[in-house]
Amino acid sequence: MTPTSRRRSTRDRPAKSPLSEEAVVDAALEILKSEGLDAVSMRRVATALDTGPASLYVYVGNREGLLRAMQDRIFAMVELETVDPARWRPQLHSLLDRLRGVLAAHPGIAVTAIAQPPSSEATLRLLENLLGILLAGGLAPQDAAWATDLLAMLVNHAAIEADARHADHRDQADTLYRHFTAQSPDRFPLVTAYAAQLVAGDVEERFHLAVDVVVDGMLARAARR
Repeated sequence: MTPTSRRRSTRDRPAKSPLSEEAVVDAALEILKSEGLDAVSMRRVATALDTGPASLYVYVGNREGLLRAMQDRIFAMVELETVDPARWRPQLHSLLDRLRGVLAAHPGIAVTAIAQPPSSEATLRLLENLLGILLAGGLAPQDAAWATDLLAMLVNHAAIEADARHADHRDQADTLYRHFTAQSPDRFPLVTAYAAQLVAGDVEERFHLAVDVVVDGMLARAARR
């Protein structure tokens, strides 16, 4: 190969995009969607970016830092509410639905978020918005603060459950209904009698019920004082 041809092949090769935290997180999210959370590693992300793992440390430090950066990006996708006391409950459902949706769309992230306190800009903005909605709904400050924790657990659980469910919810409910009704009425009289009620409601209805139970419970608790 002549020097001229070597220069031409180098010149014609597409230039790599410059590394940045944004590029690293983009690559990690693509791997998450296509291969799952376990596949997201510094080495795998570096391979996707055509570089070495050491090049990533400047931007995310380690895998834990990479996961935090991914969480921040995902939480920042959630559109916030402009708090309106006249519409606080629909706003609460809308905000939590969007949060549940983005977590369900990024399987595995909800598990990683459970152990992380809301310390980043994106999570603090979500907490601020959620707390504002609950206060607008008439919850006392301490009850509103505790409710944010309970609601966060509900959202994480719902997202993890969505990740675990591979079949259609209705198909699963039908299967469970048949299982309940096939049991012995003598041994399980309530399970067999109320099988339809046990499997009633879709994912959204059950999630909204859980949210309302938390909020209504806090309001009732305050009224008893």
